[in-house]
Amino acid sequence: MTQSISRLRLIGFSVGAVGTGLFSTTPTVLLLFYLTQLKGVEAGLAGLALLIPKLWDMVTDPAIGRWSDAANSKYGRRLPFMLAGTLLMPLGLIMMFSVPESATADTAFWFVLVAYLFSATAYTLFSVPYITIPAELSRDPDERLKIMSYRTAGVMLGIIAGSGLPPFLISYFGETVAAYQQTAMILAGICVVFMLISIGSIASLKLLEPVQQQRLRFVQQLRQVMTPLFSYLVVTHVLQIIAVGILLACASYLAIFVNGLSGAAAGSFLTATFATATVAMPLWRRISTATSRVMAFALGTAVYTCVAVVMLWQGTATPYGLFVGLGIGFGLGFAAIQMIPYALLTDTIHQHGANHGFGAEGIFTGIWTATEKLGLALAPFLVGVALQAGGFISGAPKQTPFAIDTILFVATLLPALLMLLSLGSLLAFQKHFARQQVAGSH
Repeated sequence: MTQSISRLRLIGFSVGAVGTGLFSTTPTVLLLFYLTQLKGVEAGLAGLALLIPKLWDMVTDPAIGRWSDAANSKYGRRLPFMLAGTLLMPLGLIMMFSVPESATADTAFWFVLVAYLFSATAYTLFSVPYITIPAELSRDPDERLKIMSYRTAGVMLGIIAGSGLPPFLISYFGETVAAYQQTAMILAGICVVFMLISIGSIASLKLLEPVQQQRLRFVQQLRQVMTPLFSYLVVTHVLQIIAVGILLACASYLAIFVNGLSGAAAGSFLTATFATATVAMPLWRRISTATSRVMAFALGTAVYTCVAVVMLWQGTATPYGLFVGLGIGFGLGFAAIQMIPYALLTDTIHQHGANHGFGAEGIFTGIWTATEKLGLALAPFLVGVALQAGGFISGAPKQTPFAIDTILFVATLLPALLMLLSLGSLLAFQKHFARQQVAGSH
């Protein structure tokens, strides 16, 4: 199926990713710091509050993907789920940062955990069908790459909003508990507007219809889609998402404790990272076309790894300008490792569709988003555990030299090692993909 999709519709569709990028980033950037510094929750327990909802997503994402695959309504298979998620998810985002002033540390943990579980489920209702749709808009791989480049640009803007805007807003509102709640309300409003625009932009477009075939049981379908090709791609993406998530979770700690800067400097650093990634997107698209998607993916990974090593070498007390400059370097590599995996995901879905028929796109993206969210949650959990082991004192304005060194090593060396490890699974993916292409040509 081939249809002409106007630039205006592509932009409209991609702004939905502003909402998803904003929501997925905000808890990673703010929640660990909010719980440890403002609510007195121990770092390890605070990390657990971010991890448990993502473990829940491991169940709900594939289930909702399968549910939307089988749905049948006059509005299509995906849109009703997206609308429900749009209306419910922002409520949970606000509740996450609305812990009562009188709450104890334990109560704050449970309050945030329940609110996060609710909002994460609502987010899944939107995100899984939304990420599925590009694979259903066209059979042309170049057209899908184009759609994904627009969507990834939207994700970048959302990540900028979710990582750069909150520190500035919190600083503006007074860096109090109420400031976090006010910030969450503003971000929730942005989510609703952009996600509704996205739904409206694609409501009249024709999507690939599922092939009528025997309905497999859930476990059987999971086994069918978890081919070596898809498994290697998932492993690559998860390793890199954990690496990126560690940087997001450490940004405030790096700015304040490692470099002696203000909390707003973390916002500048992350804004530089994701603004650069947005601008660099066309560059990586051209590199991908000129070489291959896997080659461009590997180059982006190498860039990100090198910048992490430079930050480690620089050490503590990094000046503001250099700190922001390192953010620019991270953004250059991040553009590739954010955009290209999603293009490879659509290729994998179509490879599976050619062999088994279409109709399982939702469960593919359900597994993909579940593992992605798990990676984003594992990152702050690992940071929290590492900080606690390194002697970090929650709520203290200053930390010991050992705790500061722990922050620096966790934020730089660990992501670099994860990125290098991901290159092994990426190579395995490339070998399987090439083998299947040769088999399909005969």
